[in-house]
Amino acid sequence: MILGIEFTFDGVWQAVLYILCGLGIFLFGISMMGTNLKNIAGDKVKQIIERTTNTPFKGMIVGFLVTMLTQSASGTSALAVGLVASGLMSFEQSLGILLGANIGGTVLTIVLALFSQLEIMPILSVILVFVGSFAMFFFKQKKIRQLGSIVMGFGMIFLGLAFIDMSFAHILKENKETIENIFKGLDAAPELGVLVGVLFTMIVQSSSATIGIVQGMYLTGTMTLSGAIGIMLGANIGTTITAVIASLGSSRTAKKVAFSNVIIKVFGVVVFVIFYRWALFPLIKLINNAMFGTNTNPIIIALTHLVFNIINSFVFLLLLKPLIKISDKVFKQEERSIEESLLDYSLITKSSQLALSFAKSAIDHMATIVNKYIMVAKEYSFVRNDEDLEIGDEYEREINSLDKRIHDYLIKITVKGLNKNSSDLLSKYLDSIKDLERIGDHCTNILGFFRERYIHNMNLSEDGEQDLEQIFSVLINMSNLSLEAINNWNKNTASKALELEPEIDKLEEFFHSRHMHRVDNGKCSYMNSEHYVEVLSNIERMGDHFTNILELICNDEYCKYDEFDH
Repeated sequence: MILGIEFTFDGVWQAVLYILCGLGIFLFGISMMGTNLKNIAGDKVKQIIERTTNTPFKGMIVGFLVTMLTQSASGTSALAVGLVASGLMSFEQSLGILLGANIGGTVLTIVLALFSQLEIMPILSVILVFVGSFAMFFFKQKKIRQLGSIVMGFGMIFLGLAFIDMSFAHILKENKETIENIFKGLDAAPELGVLVGVLFTMIVQSSSATIGIVQGMYLTGTMTLSGAIGIMLGANIGTTITAVIASLGSSRTAKKVAFSNVIIKVFGVVVFVIFYRWALFPLIKLINNAMFGTNTNPIIIALTHLVFNIINSFVFLLLLKPLIKISDKVFKQEERSIEESLLDYSLITKSSQLALSFAKSAIDHMATIVNKYIMVAKEYSFVRNDEDLEIGDEYEREINSLDKRIHDYLIKITVKGLNKNSSDLLSKYLDSIKDLERIGDHCTNILGFFRERYIHNMNLSEDGEQDLEQIFSVLINMSNLSLEAINNWNKNTASKALELEPEIDKLEEFFHSRHMHRVDNGKCSYMNSEHYVEVLSNIERMGDHFTNILELICNDEYCKYDEFDH
């Protein structure tokens, strides 16, 4: 019964369909709430992770807070894998993030346990969905729409659970004896419950969903406490699948992060199960009886989940060194990233001149990635393809990683000392990577602008599309020539590329005026023109950053490389 309405079922299969429907609503609610919480926080989440994880304990706190914010321990784990793969975080730093994420992931299950006991929760969930959807569709302010999405997502979580609980209650009523026998088996063999929890969580990729369902079944008497805790433990292992998937095809270090996440969870669950029958479950039962008597209160499951992850995380905080050694032994084969291959640190002590040559090779690679990123930004500006967003995100991470690694490498070279010509060249390299990184940022901006336009169905006018195509064409021509000039550090090619910058400036100014004229004449609405001017401005700024690099090449008296060959 939901909102006082009695739902009828023609059979078990129809009840199963209601369960699947409820699960879909629940998962969509978690995704909606988590996504918009992250959107409100902006890119600061990644920046906080990158800058405040210099010790495992700090990383643990950050992992807890980020998971609290995003309501997804598996998402935080996958983010840690991505940051390690992009070189923005070391393997050791990521382990603290994983431990904190494990604790932060228990918060939603506690909230679910508290609210599941309220009889008004079904009607409150519908009210939350209505209020959230009203804010999303009847307010223009972006922040209000995002807050509405969070409220709506929160309501959908509990609405989905209401469907699931209702359907399980019907299945229990119609098949009471059979289901009781099944769960008695879980009661007698907690290991089987762990396996069920692992498999179900791997399928839905959300431990919160698994534990939320289990808490609802325990509350209605469908499942015993012992069986529920067994499945809860399995859900902790099953949630590691997201990080494992994120690490596939990635670097050796990223695979080590995913592997460590699995080890942390499996070790904790195995130890828990070993002591479960004769020590831990009697203690849990004693605490449950003292707190709730004979009542079936799902809070005991949430508290067990919390205590398990706190103890497990702090134990591994002390065992990080053995965990690192195990991971190193499992992944013995040394895989060098492109940056590591291009930046040989041993050369700095052997020959600073040769090390500078290797730095130039890394800059060439960075310029190639920037050139590709501009092409992706251009393609996405005219045709919506969400794969371009994923590719662009990968390019952005790689550019940022190269910027940091090359910068640190060049600074280390300066310590060893260089002659004046080489020192001047190194300064030009430092300036060049800064400009290349900024070009990547402008590409990211353009992808973001057009993502917003596509979401709100804002199509380019025919004239606007032609103007954008023309200015992009000049920019790409300049980018291709700049790439060639950078690779060869060639003044002639750099001069040719520089001739295109005034043209980009003129086009940006002219197309800006044409756009405002279209808006004033009603050929393009103010709503449909959002971000168009910013796109033109970002393209013009990319031309400026290319100009900065090209001028460094044209003014360089050291292009012939008398002392070493690039």
